[in-house]
Amino acid sequence: MGRLTTFVAGMLTGAVLLTVATHYHIVRGKRGVVLVRKLESGLADVYVDTRDFGPSDWLERKAVAIAIMRSDKSDAFQDTSIDGFRENVGELVDQWLEPTTRR
Repeated sequence: MGRLTTFVAGMLTGAVLLTVATHYHIVRGKRGVVLVRKLESGLADVYVDTRDFGPSDWLERKAVAIAIMRSDKSDAFQDTSIDGFRENVGELVDQWLEPTTRR
């Protein structure tokens, strides 16, 4: 029974890890690691290290920026290299969502 128990434990661990990877961004900032719910399920941007992010990095990862803003965890990223993170990303969210709200 030892091998079966190990197999089942491995399957459960894998299922939990896959669920977390498809539904959450694991975001590392200067103040620590935060789980942020993804806008769309998938394996893109599972782990994002934002400690050295600049404006171009945030533009490349719009989905992560929007997910952070929607999760109300943007306080954890105040010390990133973008001055006024909330304001800049808030503007980005408004611009990005603008075409979709006109449908």
